[in-house]
Amino acid sequence: MEQVLDVFKLLNIDYNLIRHPAIFCRADEYKVKDIKFDGQVCKNLFLKDKKTNIFYLVSLPANKRADLKKISDELKSHRLSFGNEEELWEKLHIKPGSVSVLNVIGAPDTDVTFVLDKNIMNYERVSFHPNDNTASVTFNPEDIIKIMEKYNKNYMLLEVEE
Repeated sequence: MEQVLDVFKLLNIDYNLIRHPAIFCRADEYKVKDIKFDGQVCKNLFLKDKKTNIFYLVSLPANKRADLKKISDELKSHRLSFGNEEELWEKLHIKPGSVSVLNVIGAPDTDVTFVLDKNIMNYERVSFHPNDNTASVTFNPEDIIKIMEKYNKNYMLLEVEE
């Protein structure tokens, strides 16, 4: 988490840090039901193409359903599945529950392709785990581009259909 906050300070990114109980998946949302997030909470899917072993981290609004078949079609990929815990550690140096677009900060040399739902960019502020699922950091979505550029990371914006 400190590494993420250091990069935010370096890039002059205005943010709000919210500490909360550990959140591993949507089923844990009850743990934060009384917390007011000042931005759109986002979810992140660590996916891999079963045929080519290309990995993707797809970020989208938490309330949006992700159709893996449609995402696969948009990415011109073969069949997508969820990456496992070992692959997640190898590619992003992160444990399950802490997956987020901000993982690029802790794994700048990763070959994972970052995919953002275009709708994320329409919000004033978005909220992601800062490489730690016991906190969320809220900031302007345009700052995601700043972070990707700092690490020379390719990313894609696409319309993730439900």
